[in-house]
Amino acid sequence: MPRLTEYDDDVYAMTKAYYYRGTLLDRTFFKLAVGFTSVEELSERLRSTRYGPVLGGVRIASAKQLEKVLMGSLVDLHYRMMRLYSCGGILAALFSRYLSWDVKAVLRGKAVGQQYEQILEALYMRAEELLGRRDMVVRAAASRDLGGAVMGLSGTEYYGVAQEGLKLYESTGDPVAFDLAIDRFTLEGIVDVVLKGDEDRRSYAGRLALTMVDEYNLGLALRHASVGLQPAQAAGLLLARGGLYLEPDSLRRLMSEAAPPSAYAELIRRTPYGRHLRGEDVDSILESIALFRLHAADAAWATAPMECAVLVALVFLVENEVRNLSAVAFGIENRVPRDRLYELLRLPD
Repeated sequence: MPRLTEYDDDVYAMTKAYYYRGTLLDRTFFKLAVGFTSVEELSERLRSTRYGPVLGGVRIASAKQLEKVLMGSLVDLHYRMMRLYSCGGILAALFSRYLSWDVKAVLRGKAVGQQYEQILEALYMRAEELLGRRDMVVRAAASRDLGGAVMGLSGTEYYGVAQEGLKLYESTGDPVAFDLAIDRFTLEGIVDVVLKGDEDRRSYAGRLALTMVDEYNLGLALRHASVGLQPAQAAGLLLARGGLYLEPDSLRRLMSEAAPPSAYAELIRRTPYGRHLRGEDVDSILESIALFRLHAADAAWATAPMECAVLVALVFLVENEVRNLSAVAFGIENRVPRDRLYELLRLPD
């Protein structure tokens, strides 16, 4: 991704990060939110928060509509922070995930035969608008078939990895193959930035970013069989760079042994993720890494004050807030009991 930072003003960027952290919604809000009876009621309550300006005067009638507005707000905030301070390139590398999310959605949609309008409904597109790259995704989405969508990405950084994803999809028959290929590609770019130097690798910001590699590797190991991958295929997709808490060799061994989830849970217990392990099912095991990252991000303000870490932490905290609000919206829409819905939220201590 080209240089996007305009000012490189670390002090102003940090000050803005501290301001935004003060606007994050707390447990009290979410305890009330799970009791709302409609998405419209939730959106009305959000108008008195920092989300008010992006909600504007538009009536929000569905969870998907609200999610898109919230995601747009997240992308805008990330973009503003990235323009202020490069943070060693980490903020730009993390921003690339938003493009990747839409590229994955296009390829998955084409794989299952969705029409152009259906695919567009699933896209966020805000990052593409900010970067002037909307045509890239629209061209792929407008293609007649999956092969055309892959060709539609020619001339972009996603063309090669889309071809890899297509081969993987043809081998497994599962559209998740595109997620695996593009997630790996995106994470490689993030790791490249984090590992530029020893100082970056040891930094709090770098450690936060590298948890995503552990999360990807663990998800691949736990779910490779359900996607149709053989252990050897999955092992070849693991990312083994960086100071990871989960050794890729340990995951390879468990995959080759067709180990049950409980074996992975035992591995997690021997890492810092273990303190957030809530069960031995696949979802709980993976959730332990997300919860670790959330709590580490929340702690960054005390552990690494006025450092790059607070900017990276802010991105993860706002992402988590948007994830929680979207979960509440979809839960209300699907009449999930409020106690069960509250259990699904990720909230820092």
